[in-house]
Amino acid sequence: MRRKILTVVGARPQFIKASVISRLIEGEYNEDFQEVLVHTGQHYDNNMSAIFFEELKIKKPNHKLVLNTKTDVSQVSKIIFLLEQVIIKEDPDFILTYGDTNSTLAAALTASKMSIKLIHIEAGLRSYRYGMQEEINRVVTDKLSQFLFCPNKEAVVNLRKEGIVDNVFNTGDIMLDSFNYFTLKNSKFNVLKNNLSYNDYFFVTVHRAENVDNIDRLHKIISALNFLALNTKIIFSIHPRTKKNLNKFNIKVSPKINCIEPQPYLSVINYIFNCFAVITDSGGLQKEAYFANKPCITLRDETEWKETVNLGLNKIFKPDELEFSKDIISKSILEMPTNFPQIFGDGNCGRKILEILKK
Repeated sequence: MRRKILTVVGARPQFIKASVISRLIEGEYNEDFQEVLVHTGQHYDNNMSAIFFEELKIKKPNHKLVLNTKTDVSQVSKIIFLLEQVIIKEDPDFILTYGDTNSTLAAALTASKMSIKLIHIEAGLRSYRYGMQEEINRVVTDKLSQFLFCPNKEAVVNLRKEGIVDNVFNTGDIMLDSFNYFTLKNSKFNVLKNNLSYNDYFFVTVHRAENVDNIDRLHKIISALNFLALNTKIIFSIHPRTKKNLNKFNIKVSPKINCIEPQPYLSVINYIFNCFAVITDSGGLQKEAYFANKPCITLRDETEWKETVNLGLNKIFKPDELEFSKDIISKSILEMPTNFPQIFGDGNCGRKILEILKK
């Protein structure tokens, strides 16, 4: 008997993660599971078009919710209200969600209230920064989940500290499955534009609210990048929120920095694959840098990916302290090890998850 999984996603990275499970269900697990995909509409994105789904071989949503709201509380409450109607119609055996967005939290609360088993992929991640919305979403979702699939050993340990030990599995990171799928299918990745060649530039993204909404932190980050640009090529993929605040705060980016629009997933992988190092405040890019065996500089006060830091392959630079440390960023990268141990699994996370759910 096929069991029905209702997958709830709300942001582009979640669709990319979900595509791993969707491909497997449509292929070798089609006799075991049926998937219904719900797009909450949490992040409206003009790039979330037919081309996006076709290029990445992503299953198109069966249901798309209309939120017309932007605050955290109103988003979560509206998703719960609309998701309940979908669940009543679909009557799933499981609700599956990813990561730490408002959509994740809404799916967890709805599943709990409607007594449906909840699957959380990327369970156990912790920054231990409890004013952070994503941290709240993670902690609550993990508490309510019946199946918790962790990306690494550290996530399992984090859950154990909180007394969560039942049905906790270290299946590896599902983004590694996706990264391998697309890099193997596009083995001739090659940056030909912007006068770039392999290993001769930094690839940079900055988008987190605590960085770009804070004039002092954003100024220090741009000052550090401008300093690095004196000696190194920089490709800066500028998020719309970052661009808006650069204009609002009148912060100038050096003309030596090559500023580009936000890039599609395959293009981001391409830039990472060919760069010298990644500079970012993105959790996803920290991992993708690791997958591509590239050093990473993380512009945050902490990271969920502590293993990469412990191995010396990801260096934390606190934005508030950049003024005193911007001249040692390049030196730090040169001093990083060159061996990248397999800490995120073997790239078969999706298959392991479905095999466990089969049993």
